[in-house]
Amino acid sequence: MAIELLGYRGWRGDLRSPWMACWPIVRSGLSLVLRRKIFWVLLALGLLNFLFTFAIIYIKAQLAVENPGFAKFLDSVKVTGTGEAYLDFMFAQGTVTMLLLAFAGSQLIGSDYHQGGLSFYLSRRMERRHYVSAKLLAIEAIVLLITTVPALVLYVEYGLLSNSLDYFRENPRILFGILGYGLIMAVVLSLLLAAIASWVPRAVPLVMTWSCIFILLPIVGEHMRNIRDNRIWRLLSLWRDLRTLGKWCFGSLNLERDEDRLAYWAAWIVPAVCLICLIVLVRKVRAVEVVR
Repeated sequence: MAIELLGYRGWRGDLRSPWMACWPIVRSGLSLVLRRKIFWVLLALGLLNFLFTFAIIYIKAQLAVENPGFAKFLDSVKVTGTGEAYLDFMFAQGTVTMLLLAFAGSQLIGSDYHQGGLSFYLSRRMERRHYVSAKLLAIEAIVLLITTVPALVLYVEYGLLSNSLDYFRENPRILFGILGYGLIMAVVLSLLLAAIASWVPRAVPLVMTWSCIFILLPIVGEHMRNIRDNRIWRLLSLWRDLRTLGKWCFGSLNLERDEDRLAYWAAWIVPAVCLICLIVLVRKVRAVEVVR
């Protein structure tokens, strides 16, 4: 029987690049996270912090002319449009994101290992680097959605509610700090979560490992710092290291303070962690056998 009688038609269009396959993987990963109730609970917590800051900025702008004394009081709670205020806001939002990723990691990446999803993806017209890039983009999108996007909204709000638009021209470092700190958190957290999920794909071991890194290690570091009287033990807290790099992005790093004197070490530790996570992730993905 001729193949034309079966209803098959030849492909007449142009084949797209395999990199285009990253976007469906990103969309499917985000949809998996959006279906979880814990995502909306944690998102609501993050929105409470955002709405509180948004309202304080609006109130300060309205009362700055009528009651300058009250405006100074609002300045004392660091809602002044300074880099330190945005740093604190993104740090608080990052804590919510960290909790969300701890529960969503098994669905974003872990399920692909113990349910055969990775073999399915790699059996198509895409390579391992496309799969890794897509999964990292999905995690980074979540991080940026909860940390960077709200901070940019607050930045625009504060500038528009100022006496003039000179705020945007006089504070370009703040915009750089928001984008830089958000990018640092997105890259580091995505690589770390992908590496852990590829090594321990089950939900419970993943959450325990994630908790050890962000809860147990900082506690151990503080105890060792008190016992040894050496602040270098604080470097065990990866979250503190990320905050230190965030201070550099906002230009608020002061090497005369004890907590900021470890900035050079943090600048080496964070890239080293990213490199180790990338090596682990690549090795785990390469170990999967694919039949095409």
